[in-house]
Amino acid sequence: MTSQLTIEDLPVPATLDAPGGRQFLAVQQLFRDAAIEELGHDDLVSPDAVQLARLQPSPYGRYFLLVARSGTEPAAAVIAAVLVFLPLAENLNAADIELVVAPRWRRQGVGSRLLERAAERCAQQGRTILNGYAGLSLSSGDSVGTPGAGVAPASPQSGAGWVDAHAPSTAFAITHGFTLGQIDRGSRVDVGEGDAPRLRALERDAESVSGDYDTESWTGPVPEWAVEDYCRIIERMDTDPPMGGLEFEPSRWDAARLRTMEARRRRQGTTSVVTVARHRASGTLVAYTELVVFAGNEAVAFQEGTLVLPEHRGHRLGQLVKARNHLGLGRLQPSVERIYTWNAAENAYMLRINEALGFTACLVEAGWIRK
Repeated sequence: MTSQLTIEDLPVPATLDAPGGRQFLAVQQLFRDAAIEELGHDDLVSPDAVQLARLQPSPYGRYFLLVARSGTEPAAAVIAAVLVFLPLAENLNAADIELVVAPRWRRQGVGSRLLERAAERCAQQGRTILNGYAGLSLSSGDSVGTPGAGVAPASPQSGAGWVDAHAPSTAFAITHGFTLGQIDRGSRVDVGEGDAPRLRALERDAESVSGDYDTESWTGPVPEWAVEDYCRIIERMDTDPPMGGLEFEPSRWDAARLRTMEARRRRQGTTSVVTVARHRASGTLVAYTELVVFAGNEAVAFQEGTLVLPEHRGHRLGQLVKARNHLGLGRLQPSVERIYTWNAAENAYMLRINEALGFTACLVEAGWIRK
């Protein structure tokens, strides 16, 4: 059956109406169907227009897309795809991959051939490290529980979290030479009008020990006065949170990079809600948190980074900025019904804060690395 397989480049179209737009939508549907199959919903799949805008090249990274067709004819159906991101500012030896195969074509070598074609392309461009991520339902892995009878758990070297070694994505990754680098716990909180009292209580609790700090919030671009400090904080997201066995060269941020990201987000229709903490004595920003909402998926918000600089920890600033940002999201984006966040299984501090905010585990994300 796979003897008639055709693997080819699918250039990322400029718009959904441009040549290649129909095939791009077919790829999006593959990823959407796979998410629904594994998780029971497609909340985590970006709307088509948002994803297309995200995949446009920038000075800091570019994508390429390979598809597999079930025949040699140009109109043959797209049955599998691999999306590859190549960083251009740092991590120049690495590539991030996302691979999907339609259910009826699995276990026939389609995914293997597609992966190796992508790996060859990466190697030609000096990319010797492949990073892959797979979202799994809690029936396939649970970063907070004990494996049930009959489950063969696979854990990263840190020992934090596990996934079922027999889950399809896990078995595929292991077979193809990937090592489990880290487990992230994916959590969700359903939001509504009744959340304000709990958030206010968390806010007051944090205020009791954070008297040396003020907070400010905004939506949209980072204010000019905050740009330098903001860049310094988000750089720490590559060094401070646990990374397990994954390998990353820290990114470097400046005003040009920040404004480039913001312009791309505007084209994607992304709304950002940010709260920061400022040390009153020095005037320096020392903590931040960010929530984003994508156009076309306004019922869902996603937690981006949250970080408190180490020298300012112990004042419940993480709790303070997150509680205030959740309150701000409710005012600015009342259409949001649920929020998703991810934390390394070993990041007990942030997990405790998120649990206090009402988050509960809903999925596991396995981070894989192949050298």
